[in-house]
Amino acid sequence: MINYQKYSDEFNESLDVNGEYLIGLNFSRFPSQILFDMDELAYNEQLTEYVNQKKAEYKETVYQYFPAPIAYFLYQTEHSFDNEIHRLHLLRSTWESVIYILYALILGKVNSKSFSLVNIRIFGNKRIRVDHSGLLNNRLGYNIELMRRIIEYDQQNNNELFASSIMHIDIFDVLDELNQERNSFSHIAALSSQEARTRFDELNPRLLDLLFELDFLENVYVLRFVNNLGNVANVRFNRFNGHSLQRQNYDKNFTTAEITPLLPILSDQYILFELNNTIMNCSPFIHFAFEGAHLKLCYFKGIDTSTGDFLFEQIGGTNRNVTIAATSISSCIHTSLGRLI
Repeated sequence: MINYQKYSDEFNESLDVNGEYLIGLNFSRFPSQILFDMDELAYNEQLTEYVNQKKAEYKETVYQYFPAPIAYFLYQTEHSFDNEIHRLHLLRSTWESVIYILYALILGKVNSKSFSLVNIRIFGNKRIRVDHSGLLNNRLGYNIELMRRIIEYDQQNNNELFASSIMHIDIFDVLDELNQERNSFSHIAALSSQEARTRFDELNPRLLDLLFELDFLENVYVLRFVNNLGNVANVRFNRFNGHSLQRQNYDKNFTTAEITPLLPILSDQYILFELNNTIMNCSPFIHFAFEGAHLKLCYFKGIDTSTGDFLFEQIGGTNRNVTIAATSISSCIHTSLGRLI
């Protein structure tokens, strides 16, 4: 899965830090050029070694910078498991977090760009629905397929969405494979400790490769509006990145042109994502609930069809399941997404 050539420029820079070698009076070449021209096989072997070392160290980057749900569960997987079966469950929670974050991010971008979903077709050539059988569902396999079709369609057309240029379509194959593993977890309690460890050792490298390929997530900020600092263009957010799940103050100054389109979503009722200085609404797909005075991030899990309330799964809290009236977040993005399908 790893695209080693993606890192060739970075690898070359590591070789060329001391500049060109002068050979004779008039001939000079960078070390990377010399290595590649003289022995392409040796060049590729060293490139592979360079990337593998970088990948081996990448967990620390995930712990510190990735969106909090992913960072939290990966850290728990490595440092806070009770036994091998518990560790395997935490690994599953990590890749589920990846699916939830990507789904919220891609749909958030679709919404902010008013990217039409009219021509997107999924299982059985069906059109997307905005209700509990479509966008607002708890089926991870469906959500993976929806993301894949959105990115495929955009790559074949206008490349309007950020993910179309930085996400290889194979990522969704890996997510599909991991989700299939997830679907077999109903029998996990019957595994012995050694069997759980064997299964972990099979799945963990695939997940770490996936996180390494999704390195753009270290620049995705999970935000919640707090207040304005003196004027409307000076804003304080809480930011939720890294494994602690603790909110941190994040202050940002906007120009008048930047702040104007954001005013409708600068509310403490939403969770926002920031990527490349673009801020988008991602509620209800990633949302929040309070446990006492503590704010807890949540995944959207579906709709209570009898009441219309939104159902959430709380991350790292005592109360795993949370119900929130849909009217309390009535302007979340599924409303505007409905106009795009």
